[in-house]
Amino acid sequence: MKIGIDTFSFHIALAAGRYDVFRTLDWLAQQGFSGVQLNINGPQGRFLGGDPDDAAHVRRVRTHLETLGFFAEIGGGHATDAALVARQLELAAEVGADTLRTVIGFHGTIDQTIAEARAAMTEVLPLARRLGVRIAIENHEDVTAAELRQLLEAIDDPLIGACLDTGNDLVVYGDPVEAARALAPRTISTHIKDQKLVRVAGTIYSAGTALGAGDIDLPAILPVISSTAPVDRILIQNTTGYAAPLNKFQRPDLQPAENYANIPIYESAATLREAGLYLDLENLPPADLHALAARQEQDIRKDLNYLRALPER
Repeated sequence: MKIGIDTFSFHIALAAGRYDVFRTLDWLAQQGFSGVQLNINGPQGRFLGGDPDDAAHVRRVRTHLETLGFFAEIGGGHATDAALVARQLELAAEVGADTLRTVIGFHGTIDQTIAEARAAMTEVLPLARRLGVRIAIENHEDVTAAELRQLLEAIDDPLIGACLDTGNDLVVYGDPVEAARALAPRTISTHIKDQKLVRVAGTIYSAGTALGAGDIDLPAILPVISSTAPVDRILIQNTTGYAAPLNKFQRPDLQPAENYANIPIYESAATLREAGLYLDLENLPPADLHALAARQEQDIRKDLNYLRALPER
């Protein structure tokens, strides 16, 4: 199984002003990674490292990926916007990516959102087929794995599958192992990440950690992926420096199955930082951002070694 990485894993380096797409790709190759999912959400193509409409830059990125022998995916969104997905499919083809990861983008009601996503996916399918680019819809922090599985079964096309995120079902009160079992048969991309549940000033968050340091049962999930998912690669997503409150989109139809009485309690974001966990990067001085970016690089090395050490991955 080849191991790649979602470039969101370098969001701290980006915030610190030290991210460069070409240097990052070279560093990943030196560590032994085999490919990337280039997250393009945000200004100036964010982790693409330049304007997605700059054809010369896109060609340079593609050439660099090919020189390194990397597989490539594009990380975009949202699945309810057919015009946006179409443009991102074209960008994926231009950069040599075989997969576009997208998210549903909950709004209104879940039934409305799912219906709009299904309509948009049906509209863009002919383009995806012509370009030879698959669409991987993520179980993001807005929909459950069961809801995504239902959408994929309704579309029922091999070009559209799941981007299985191993941590996101925590945010929608789900069980990540059950989510993996539900989505693995339809999985065409992954975000292998770990999260830790914490209570900060009365609010419960799912906070990013290095692999093996959180609450996600990765030793149970990875065999499900390797034995069931039709993939020959997995992608790490390191979420150090990021956290999401449970039921982030405040869906009234979602209710917790437990009271989370046994999770760690912290008085504030500052005391959480003392434990090495972060709600966000706001108000961190430049020196702290640089130090945290360096720590995230170390965590990514540990993540890679962790996956390599797991049996039957």
